[in-house]
Amino acid sequence: MTSKRIWMSILCSVILQTCLAAQSGPADDQGPTTVMARLSYSNTYVTVSGQQRSPGICFEVYRNGRYRLARNTDGATRTLGGTLTQDESAAFTQLMKKLDFENGGGGVIRNGSESFVAEIVRGNETKRYLWVDPDHQRPFPDSAVSIIDWLQGFTPQGASPVTVPELSTDPICPRASFRPLQPVNTHRASCACLVQSGA
Repeated sequence: MTSKRIWMSILCSVILQTCLAAQSGPADDQGPTTVMARLSYSNTYVTVSGQQRSPGICFEVYRNGRYRLARNTDGATRTLGGTLTQDESAAFTQLMKKLDFENGGGGVIRNGSESFVAEIVRGNETKRYLWVDPDHQRPFPDSAVSIIDWLQGFTPQGASPVTVPELSTDPICPRASFRPLQPVNTHRASCACLVQSGA
């Protein structure tokens, strides 16, 4: 058998194994490197210089405690990666377990809005939660407020800068997310909240 035929045989074998693996699905969707949750919070109100709360946060955490965090502060976004401590991981897991509400989106936005999006992996199912509070007219559920407060107060101890390409297929923010919410023209009121899926 020639060298060319040997390489063709190996290539065919690899392709066949890849196809069989794809048909059988993921080997372990609960492994330590599996994403446990992706969260995002955004605020379109006019920011006040020096304010402590971030107008935009995306947070992704894996089952092994590794995380990536993108946080907007003073008009600039920093992306960091690190590992949650045991206490942080336990607190975060408890908050995720309490997250349970009917999605609330849509509405006319005249001055600004806040939005919260979460993708939580529970067993073999991915639960998606989306909530928009337009003009402070639809307050967040308590379980969402707790997570937002945790995200705002989270201090990434020992984290390192992470570079995420602009067109990355491995996003930090939830794949299902709200388009940026902006006030509508008061003379042409319309639904300003649209849901898009990047999946």
